[in-house]
Amino acid sequence: MLKVDVYVARGVCRVVLNGELDMETIAQLQEVVGKVGEHTLEVDLSGVSFVDSTGLKSLLDINNDWRQKGGQMLILRPQPDVAEVMRLVGLDRLLA
Repeated sequence: MLKVDVYVARGVCRVVLNGELDMETIAQLQEVVGKVGEHTLEVDLSGVSFVDSTGLKSLLDINNDWRQKGGQMLILRPQPDVAEVMRLVGLDRLLA
């Protein structure tokens, strides 16, 4: 289960996720991100307790799409376990 909260202010959209980011929940994030028109997208992972390879790939795909549109995507505050998985696969450098 994933809870997605969206906050928009001054050209920045912050998406705050709580729960697990995996193949069963990633569509929720993709749907929200598909509706956002702001230049900067911040994805707050402080409430994400688990992420699988599908979740990681989707974050990378969203980042690539966002950059192709001239925007900027930032990953904020991943929990230590999620940050470690991102570091192990090199995603921390790609999304920095």
